[in-house]
Amino acid sequence: MSKQYQNTQIVKHALQYYITRPNASERDLNREKNLLKQVEEEVEMLKQKYSINQGDIKHER
Repeated sequence: MSKQYQNTQIVKHALQYYITRPNASERDLNREKNLLKQVEEEVEMLKQKYSINQGDIKHER
């Protein structure tokens, strides 16, 4: 699996967690949600580029 794909997935998951924090301003949340949307699109593009299917993804520990 592509290291770029793995790194982008980490960023996506970090943003998903980060935007749930308390006391975030609406302005910050809007910016972060827009960034999350961009990252999600990049993940999808990388999945297509590297022919990654959901069943191919292994959770490494």
